[in-house]
Amino acid sequence: MKIKKVYDLSRPLYHNCPGWPGFELTKVEKFMFKPQDMATVERVTSLTHVATHADTPLHFFEDGSPMDKVPAGTWVGEGVVVDVPGKKDKEFITYDDLDKAGAHVKEGDIVALRTGYGQYYGFNRKYLYDWPAIDKTGAEWMVERKVKVIGCDTIGIESYGFPAGGPVVHQTLLRANIMIVEELNLEEIVKFGTKRWLFCWLPILLQNAGGCFTRAVAIDVE
Repeated sequence: MKIKKVYDLSRPLYHNCPGWPGFELTKVEKFMFKPQDMATVERVTSLTHVATHADTPLHFFEDGSPMDKVPAGTWVGEGVVVDVPGKKDKEFITYDDLDKAGAHVKEGDIVALRTGYGQYYGFNRKYLYDWPAIDKTGAEWMVERKVKVIGCDTIGIESYGFPAGGPVVHQTLLRANIMIVEELNLEEIVKFGTKRWLFCWLPILLQNAGGCFTRAVAIDVE
């Protein structure tokens, strides 16, 4: 196997980076730094669901699997981008939308859902509140296709404020042991259309956690 190129899909973790509205902002401080000290060391104070990050069943289920109980291989495998452009602010991505856009999805795939709202990354209303997201029927489509991970280019896999009355999208996916990765940067790889990738979206192995920071890459192999 030859690696042709590796594409970084991650949003960086940095001081005061964007996060879910109402979350305490991330703090990154210099604890030690050259030349004053022997080495450069940072101190990070942050919630775990910030920047590119993964959700596990424990995020919404008391008896759900925590990060350290999800096999590493879950986050690595073949996958595709499903592009659903043209959605308006807060518009739902439905079962029918995914049926049209996701014909190339195979059982066991890692799916990267691209809405185009990743281009608004930052402190603005479109990124923090108004992104289009899958509804319960869209989550059911993922369950039917038996994907193993669903990632998105938005701050959340479902709409801000949980308009269905609760986190039904998260619950539908995580109950089916479909892991979630949020805040991917998919603008570079969407141009390749339905190409199949080797995705590696490995979160930090944080014990007893419902989620954690993730370094996500797409690998072009031959």
